[in-house]
Amino acid sequence: MEPLVGILLILLLVVTASFGFVLYRMMKKGTQAPTITDDEALLMANNVAKAKILEAEKQALELKSQTQTEVQKLLSNVKQQEQELANRERSLLDRSKSLDTRFNDLEQEEKALEQAKKDVRKLRTQVSEQLEKIAQLTREEAEKQLKAEVEKDLQEWSAKHIREAEFAIKREADERAKWVLVDVMQKSATDYVAETTATTIDIPDEALKGKIIGKEGRNIRAFERLTGVDIIVDEAPNQVTVSCFDPIRREVAAIALRKLLTDGRVHPTAIEDTIKNVKRDLLREIRKTGEKIAYDTGFNDLPDDIIMYLGRFKYRFSYGQNLVKHSLEMVNIGGQLAGELGANVRMVKLACLLHDIGKVLTHEIEGKPHHHISGDIVRKYLKDEKLANAVEAHHGDIEAKSIEAVIVTIADNISGARPGARRDSYDDYIKRVTALEDIAKQYGSVKEAFAVQAGREVRVIVKPEESTDEDTDVLAHKIAKEIEETQSYPGTVKVTVIRELRVVAEAK
Repeated sequence: MEPLVGILLILLLVVTASFGFVLYRMMKKGTQAPTITDDEALLMANNVAKAKILEAEKQALELKSQTQTEVQKLLSNVKQQEQELANRERSLLDRSKSLDTRFNDLEQEEKALEQAKKDVRKLRTQVSEQLEKIAQLTREEAEKQLKAEVEKDLQEWSAKHIREAEFAIKREADERAKWVLVDVMQKSATDYVAETTATTIDIPDEALKGKIIGKEGRNIRAFERLTGVDIIVDEAPNQVTVSCFDPIRREVAAIALRKLLTDGRVHPTAIEDTIKNVKRDLLREIRKTGEKIAYDTGFNDLPDDIIMYLGRFKYRFSYGQNLVKHSLEMVNIGGQLAGELGANVRMVKLACLLHDIGKVLTHEIEGKPHHHISGDIVRKYLKDEKLANAVEAHHGDIEAKSIEAVIVTIADNISGARPGARRDSYDDYIKRVTALEDIAKQYGSVKEAFAVQAGREVRVIVKPEESTDEDTDVLAHKIAKEIEETQSYPGTVKVTVIRELRVVAEAK
């Protein structure tokens, strides 16, 4: 209503202003205007005012109608929003009730589950007690029995898979490996027993020992001083032993001693001249041997120092195996293997030739394995790191970085493992055989263990009442694995596990 009142006030002001304006005009014109009475002027003003009032009322009615329409719309919108809010509130209330219901249900279910757990634990305890009474076993005893059964099943499973794995490996590799190795070894056939250095010299007459010793021992002292060896004259009848770690000195002493005994003149001057001549002749023989080895293997361009080292192979032995024959045999085997496998044949043959060259210097360089010395020699004179690795990796303590290095290792094992190639000392042989037997005897189910075929096979006899046939497979695998990890030996060691049950009854 406030807009309507404002409009009426405006109209009233307009009417008043119009009336005042008419009066003003009439007074200004004075006598010029026709004479109008006050009633007429008032009537005219009244008519104008009525017209304006009617028009203002009309506009006010229209404005009122518009205002009412807008108010109705606003009221309708408000009612609609109130309805929506009411609906939403009802929906929220319904949802809240639903959540409360679900929460209560979950709480009830949780309580029921907790009670069920308690019931299950109680029932389990009762069942365990009943089982213990029925089986006459405690929980710990039953658990121990179950573990034993599971372990037995696992052993059977392990034995089965070990056999399957071994069969698969052999099926894939055996045939090809046999043909390659047979072909290589056939082409590399050599004599079985290598020659040995003579360190014991037979003398025809026991009286010659007196000449070797000389007056007050002057001859033997001069001989030992000039050769650097020890002479043992009283160890055995009609024999003199030359003892020295350096094979070259030992060879010089042996040759010189034979010449002196043959000539019959044994005195310091003759000893000095003879040793000097033998050393000169031996150096020539060393060079000649080194050149021949290099020529036979196809490496004529080797440095002079390496040629001299190769020549000393003739007087160096390892487990009774001469280094000349061992190295030449390895060159042949390694070359054949490299050709079959598509490797660098020349590098393999050169590495096989030089792999044991450090053995001629082991008495000069202490505290360093011979294969490490061999690698240092190759680096010094040939300056080839790949070749040096192939030379020094053949004993497994240095990683082989190429297929050529692996081939050298295989060739060395083949050459050293064939029958008659090497001879161990009696003490070393006993230690190795005893160690193999001790590894087998440490298992509780083993009754006896015997190392046979010079330590190439271990035969293990198990207690039949404490093991099954499946256990024998697992035991053989364990013993073989431990021998691989703890023992050093050429070739392979076969492990045979025997289980035999004998029952004897007597009829009386």
